[in-house]
Amino acid sequence: MNDVRMNHDEATALTLERLLAVDWSGDTAFDHRGSRVALMREYLRRAACWAQQLDATDEWPFFDVAAHVDPTARAHPTLVERLEKFMSANIGWPAVRKTCLAALHWSTLRDSAAVRLAGLEGPFEPLIVMYERGGGFTTEHGFIEVGLASVRLKTWEEHSSPEPVVSLEASVLNALDDRERG
Repeated sequence: MNDVRMNHDEATALTLERLLAVDWSGDTAFDHRGSRVALMREYLRRAACWAQQLDATDEWPFFDVAAHVDPTARAHPTLVERLEKFMSANIGWPAVRKTCLAALHWSTLRDSAAVRLAGLEGPFEPLIVMYERGGGFTTEHGFIEVGLASVRLKTWEEHSSPEPVVSLEASVLNALDDRERG
């Protein structure tokens, strides 16, 4: 049992470190606009599938998936406090802050049997990769702004699909960016 808990702690600490390492200024966002848009669309697809599975469609698109799977699976309070303090100083966008915290809790839960039984891909990895490729996003008037590009929010049903939008492989994402730059 201790080995399993240690793995959860390690996964959560790794997620926290990834979030803390993001360049939240958005200075590189335009270099990766094509991949970031595709990654946001992939997040929306995965979140729609989870929302449907968990009967949480009223909370979609930005919600705490882990709380629905197992409300007791929460990141250690010191890690949560560290992330919240960092976000308070560096991230102003409420939806981004919400997803960062949800991703941290998800990392505590993700290797459990309940998650594997759901048969769905982890919801937050596309979003974390998107953050790593240029920071956050904003939401306004039915659109999600990613750099100078927009993703139409639509409904969860319109985003729900068994087929991935994009692979998370760096080579695939880099090719999207290269095409975008023309």
